[in-house]
Amino acid sequence: MTLLTDEQLANIAHDYFLSKLNIADISKKYSLSRYLITKALEEAEEKGIVKISIYQSPKRAEKLERKFQQIFHLKEVYILEDLETKNQDNEMIVNYAAKQIQNYTKSAYVVGLTWGTLIRDIINNFPETERENLTFVQLVGQAVNASKRKNQLVQQAADKFGANCLTFPAPLYTINPGFVQDIMQEPFFEYIKTFYPRIDLVFASIGTAQSLESGQFFMDYYADKLFRNMDRSRVAGMIFGRPYDINGNFFKPIETHICGISFDEIMRIPKRFVIVKNRFKEDALLGALRSGIVTHLITTSGIAERVLHKNIEFS
Repeated sequence: MTLLTDEQLANIAHDYFLSKLNIADISKKYSLSRYLITKALEEAEEKGIVKISIYQSPKRAEKLERKFQQIFHLKEVYILEDLETKNQDNEMIVNYAAKQIQNYTKSAYVVGLTWGTLIRDIINNFPETERENLTFVQLVGQAVNASKRKNQLVQQAADKFGANCLTFPAPLYTINPGFVQDIMQEPFFEYIKTFYPRIDLVFASIGTAQSLESGQFFMDYYADKLFRNMDRSRVAGMIFGRPYDINGNFFKPIETHICGISFDEIMRIPKRFVIVKNRFKEDALLGALRSGIVTHLITTSGIAERVLHKNIEFS
């Protein structure tokens, strides 16, 4: 076979799968035989340049959903039956969450966001549409010297909807609470704050105690000062920059050090979606559920079973 570069293979695959050109047309375009075009498509798939997935509607674990609603007083629960592999579960969660959340955005005008790899993946799965009257709002400041997964996503989400976005140009944490008070008096914050009471829904993932310690800059310059009166071994999870224990108790002293939406304002948002696909986050999810900060949940049956076991163990 004629040696083709990965870029050429990708171009041929794009023409066939996305532009819907037939093999005869592609053969003429690239001056290659139909046989070579067919082999190029096979090679593109073998190399992972082309990944073919067939969407099947996930099966929901209805008994588990009812249990979660009863125990944790949730408005809606979507617990999807585990598939054969972890990768299949991850893809299923992302696709399903994207569809459910986009359905809710149809009647929303203001949507709150923070960060996270999972949230980015969900946004990437939104089909492009036009919603000029929709605004995505950044809820809290930016984690300093953090990885890409901590980048704010409001612009990326807004681009998917042809919508508006409001970023929050401030750090997530400050050592000096007075600095937070000063930021709150800045015109940009006074403006963005007018949107907080109007948020219709927020969707978020949760972090673990390990995620709190993953940023070396944070650990070197902030951790000891922000958490000097807190036993970090008791942190079960993090959400909206706020640590909590497995019983759902938030560590309140950190509240005055957070730049952005207040805890009380978060709790007034009517729809607070949390999506969890990591089976090692059962402690973090249990604590979040016990706190009452979650109103809508999307996860898998395997994770749900582990949470119920933990709930009995720590009751």
